[in-house]
Amino acid sequence: MTNIQTRNLIPGFVLLAAVSVLSAAYSAQIVGGVRPCVLCLYSRIPWFAAGGLSLLVVLMAFSGPLRRLLMLLAALALLGGALLSGYHVGVEQHMWAGPGTCSAPETMPMSLDQLNAMLQSAAQPRCDSIPWQMWGISLAGFNTIIASAVGLIALAGARRRG
Repeated sequence: MTNIQTRNLIPGFVLLAAVSVLSAAYSAQIVGGVRPCVLCLYSRIPWFAAGGLSLLVVLMAFSGPLRRLLMLLAALALLGGALLSGYHVGVEQHMWAGPGTCSAPETMPMSLDQLNAMLQSAAQPRCDSIPWQMWGISLAGFNTIIASAVGLIALAGARRRG
C-alpha cells in the first residue's frame, strides 16, 4: 500500500464506523419503529462530528499537525459521546435520574384535569425505559462500547505521524 492509503486507514475506519452507527440508528428508528429519546438524539451528534472530521482528513489528504488535530477532535467527540451514552445507560438502569424532559414524572396526577393535561401533551419517549436490547445490553450500552472503541482508535490515529 502507498503512504496515502496507510495514512487514511484510521480516518477511513472512523468514517465507516460513523456511517454504520448512524445508519443503524436511523434504521432502528425508521424501519424498526424504535422512537429515540432526547439522549438518543444527542448521542448521534458526536458520530456526525467524528464522521465529518474523518471525511475531511480522507478527502483533503491532510497531513502533519492539521491531520492529527482533526483526528484528535474526532476522538474527543467520540469519547465524549461514550460518556453521554454511559450516562444514558445509568438513567436506563435507574442509577440516577435523567433530564426532566425525558424521565418518568416524579408525581402522579392528582385530578382528572391533570391526567388529561398529561395525556394531551406530546408523548416523548422516556430516557429511563429500554425499548430494545440484545444480550442484556441496550442501544445506549452498545453505543457506549462502540464509541469508546472507535474513539480510542481515533486517538491512536491522532498520535500517528505521517
